Amino acid sequence: MATRTPTSSFFPPADVEILTPTELLTQFPEINVAAPMVRYSKLPFRELVSQYNVHITHTPMMLAQEFSRSSIARASDFTTSPTERGTFTFPNGRRVRGALIAQFASSTPDHLADAAELIHPYVDGIDLNCGCPQKWAYEEGIGSALLRKPDLVRDMVRAVRSRLGNAYTVSVKIRIDPEPARTVQLVQTAIQAGASYITIHGRTRHQASTVPVNLPGIAFARDAACGEVPCVANGDAWSAEEVRKTREETGCGGVMSARGLMANPALFARYTSTPPEAVDEFVRLSTAYGLAYPLFQRHIAYFLEDRLTKAERGWYNALVSHAGVLDWLEERGYRRRGVLA
Repeated sequence: MATRTPTSSFFPPADVEILTPTELLTQFPEINVAAPMVRYSKLPFRELVSQYNVHITHTPMMLAQEFSRSSIARASDFTTSPTERGTFTFPNGRRVRGALIAQFASSTPDHLADAAELIHPYVDGIDLNCGCPQKWAYEEGIGSALLRKPDLVRDMVRAVRSRLGNAYTVSVKIRIDPEPARTVQLVQTAIQAGASYITIHGRTRHQASTVPVNLPGIAFARDAACGEVPCVANGDAWSAEEVRKTREETGCGGVMSARGLMANPALFARYTSTPPEAVDEFVRLSTAYGLAYPLFQRHIAYFLEDRLTKAERGWYNALVSHAGVLDWLEERGYRRRGVLA
């Protein structure tokens, strides 16, 4: 793990509370969550969205087996900073620090527990991915392959609990099942095993992201939790209005966004598109943390996609260096504070 600082070494001001992710979800009615995104939810992006009202962030999905046995994998997959979590003032006047969750994919209890033990001093919780629909993941027995293996999910949650204790946050992220009884079984099994909360993506394993999210399906899964743990709704949160609708129709206080935040990292701060100052800040963070160029370029492309012509997108996609992107941004009026004078 490169240039990391354990969370225990970072002490916010005395009036800022440090709560677990579970406490955030139970003590406040509206919690905003940045989804785990393969490759994209790296440190610079997490710190950026935390400046725009995202209370809980996630690492990209990491493979527990590789993480637990390879220092190279750990250094590649995970970096953190004492400044990446935001500080938030809620309507009741309480000031609270945000939370960081490490998401793992695993099909073996010991591998998940080993990975969790290694990373837990640096994050505020562990999430078990039971929703990744990609073919390779399913064939490896991870991600959505676990949706119909509740006993294995139980064993993995218990393994982490046994290693880290009952106070540590261990969440489970699922997709809804075409057979509702299977959703009920998975949710209840995870809860009985000790899951702190459940995140529910409102599509099945076979449904593409182009299929509208099933909000009643999320509400059904939330009801299956019987109020025993909080639930987070995930899917199609592209605007403040869609976030409001998701909360209203699912009953979930926590709402998670993935592609919506990729397109507009200030989504939860009620911006309708990426503000120029967010682009500027992302440039600063990416430079400070050394984000690889391909990811840097793609993030900027997503941020500005709604305001570029086809020709401009083609020109931008042909850029091959950080310097080229910085010049391109300068030509369009974006400042480069902290990068170039």
